[in-house]
Amino acid sequence: MTGRTPATAAALALLASASMLVAGGTPARAGEVSGPVVMTASGKVRGTAQHEVRRFRGIPYAAPPTGERRWQPPQPPSSWSGIRDATKAGPACMQQQAPDMPKGTPQSEDCLTVEVSTPARPGAGRPVMVWMPGGGFITGAGSIYDPARLVAAGDIVVVTVNYRLGVFGFFAHPELGEAGNFGLQDQVAALRWVRANISAFGGDPGKVTLAGASAGAMSTCTLMTSPAARGLFHRAIVQSGSCRTSHPAGALGTGMPAISSWHPIETIQGAGQALAEQLACADVACLRRKSAGELLPYTARFPMLAYGTSLVPQEPAKVFAAGRQAAIPLLQGNTRDEHVEFVLTVHPHGITARQYPAMLKTAFGAAAPRVERHYPARRFPSPAAAASRVFSDSGWICPSWKSGREHARKAPTYAYVFTDPSAPTPSGQPLPAHVRPATAHGAETFYLFDFPDAPRLTAGQRRLADRLVGYWTRFIRTGDPNGPGNTAWPRLDAADSALNLAPEAVRPIDIKVAHHCGIWF
Repeated sequence: MTGRTPATAAALALLASASMLVAGGTPARAGEVSGPVVMTASGKVRGTAQHEVRRFRGIPYAAPPTGERRWQPPQPPSSWSGIRDATKAGPACMQQQAPDMPKGTPQSEDCLTVEVSTPARPGAGRPVMVWMPGGGFITGAGSIYDPARLVAAGDIVVVTVNYRLGVFGFFAHPELGEAGNFGLQDQVAALRWVRANISAFGGDPGKVTLAGASAGAMSTCTLMTSPAARGLFHRAIVQSGSCRTSHPAGALGTGMPAISSWHPIETIQGAGQALAEQLACADVACLRRKSAGELLPYTARFPMLAYGTSLVPQEPAKVFAAGRQAAIPLLQGNTRDEHVEFVLTVHPHGITARQYPAMLKTAFGAAAPRVERHYPARRFPSPAAAASRVFSDSGWICPSWKSGREHARKAPTYAYVFTDPSAPTPSGQPLPAHVRPATAHGAETFYLFDFPDAPRLTAGQRRLADRLVGYWTRFIRTGDPNGPGNTAWPRLDAADSALNLAPEAVRPIDIKVAHHCGIWF
């Protein structure tokens, strides 16, 4: 996984016991700033109240993972006296600039914080969603997601999480033994913090939905297979990713091999040892003495989750296939054109009619002619659009369908395809004409959250967003997205039914037929 081209790195980056003090907040004393105050297990925090939502920002759920704690499991946070200011976001975890990260966002290794958003009106026992951001395991921050619409419309509590990334979060080394997946360990620590503290914010620790998109989705399904996370969440939402997501040779760059996000711990230890040798370090202690700035240029080498450890004992796809994952309700789906921006990153000047079959041969070998019969370039606006659909179906949508079918044997499972060609893109750039109409990777997150630099949704997009918020929050509340006055969302079962979420119509589809999943599995 070393030696990525800048284009591939950019593509992967696209790929993040207490009591409530107060139903109206505590009275402000002289010299204090007014705002709601909550007592956590570590001390009091004061947040902000705006319109229909209260927000508590930058709350530490673990000690700073710095110095000797770099590449160690997360430790409990220190307690504090007085009232801690929770009106500003904590820094993002160390990362290189990504297109969806607001410029100027502060960064630090001391970044293990959560943000808690609650309805302004008093209440207790509300369902909770814990959101893990995406970013290919090398970028992203929960603190840039504003969940106000979900909170107010769904009467739920939302917790967004910052976790360690790249070389800081997913590094491994023989000297560390099976220790690794530090970013994933952070996520488990955040879930434990929620269990211990969320009732103070009006949430129910027995009704927690773990959710995420892209790397956050892959984290979520991975934790469905982890003994350490069992019982810490009770429903799951997996958007734009699954535990079967993978990419064939060439899909993420010319000359690149087939790529998965999950690797044996020994593979990642080898990458860590290679980095140590490159930096002339004989041991981990030497690496810990390096500054964050010295390590950051190598962060894209570690967008990988390790298995074969106590945290993740077995490759998650095999756990799903064997039916040993947590038997909890699952809502899972993808955008229609997950891979379009990856194709554009790798092939900025387009793909010729001659290059297209060669790409398929590189990716699928002897099966390439069969693939081309199902995806002939002439049926698409361009060969690049055809390649986008091939890699969207083969690497994203159909793997989600497959893992969803496996999970449906154990628990209620609901699948979707999000299809709005007008949706914003994570890169912030409009898709070029030769691949339109298309709905890019992660586009549905704009319909659930607001972001600092994202464009405002149009009236038509807002109507679809309201439908998504309704489906998602009903699932968070009950484990079933259905409700009166909405298109019925069938369970994923032998009929392969999914819900197509589009501006013109929300309707059930046969996902296996619509995306040719029969040729991929």
